[in-house]
Amino acid sequence: MMRTLDLETEFKRLEDLITGADSFFLAGHLNPDGDTIGSMLAIGSVLKRLGKKVRLFSQDPVPENLRFLPHANTIHSRVPKGKFDAAILLECSTPARGGALEPVLRRCGKVVNIDHHKTSEFYGDINIVEPHSSSTAEIVYRLFYNMNVNMTRREATCLYTAIVTDTGRFHFPATTPRTLEIASRLLETGFKFSRINDLLYATKACESLKILGRALESLELKAGGKLAVLTLKASDFKEFEARSEHSENVINFGMMPPGVKTAVMFREEEDRVSVTFRSRGHLDVSAVAKAFGGGGHRNASGCRMRGPLPQIREKVLSVLTRLLG
Repeated sequence: MMRTLDLETEFKRLEDLITGADSFFLAGHLNPDGDTIGSMLAIGSVLKRLGKKVRLFSQDPVPENLRFLPHANTIHSRVPKGKFDAAILLECSTPARGGALEPVLRRCGKVVNIDHHKTSEFYGDINIVEPHSSSTAEIVYRLFYNMNVNMTRREATCLYTAIVTDTGRFHFPATTPRTLEIASRLLETGFKFSRINDLLYATKACESLKILGRALESLELKAGGKLAVLTLKASDFKEFEARSEHSENVINFGMMPPGVKTAVMFREEEDRVSVTFRSRGHLDVSAVAKAFGGGGHRNASGCRMRGPLPQIREKVLSVLTRLLG
């Protein structure tokens, strides 16, 4: 972890880079969530207001439930041509976490890594990695604050969405007094936060509800009731004409049964299996995720693995069972 002095130095280097550079490439991680999309849109908007050329990229499409965000349609899924003065990668513990980025990164003068996951590698020319932040959006807010940026309502909407989704509506342990203070300052811009909450949490696509039902049908309790296991097969998504985004937040239901300390969800995709972990207290599932090529937080992590679903389930459950003793 970086010392505070080093972190402040990195912030200053990024401020100088923003001041001096003219063109930026912004990208987030695969299967983007609210924090990635909201942070990207907020930075992109501020950079454009500063007169910069900006290209926003996500290899996977913006999830349906986030498309209400201002200018979400400006995020492209094709790797751009041409050169950029700098690339800013958001929530990418490694460049590969963002997909096929290597060709475009070679055409960028500097690479900036902004992340709040402790498993993030320091691969950038500038690395702003702050595991104590609840979200990447908190780090972005700090950048704007240091730069004396007066945020618009739309930019505040994006950062609020990023924070509220990554903290589970301020439920997760990473939520701090500073998190709530930042949210309060964002609300002062006057955007309709109740509408945002309705769109995020009181509106669900029919496909999402059906996928949730199928996942709950699959629920198994193991390790003496301390481990909850959810499984979604590729055939489930095909049956309901659903996409991977329709299973977002399903993992949280695995933590609801009394006595459960850890939950894992297996989501079978076309050529791999996505594995999502949740835990309570000091159980560090990020170590498990990292062992399988992923990463994240102590209590919320994930990875993607290649191979048949039954074999992957067996490998992961074996490790989790040992962890739970």
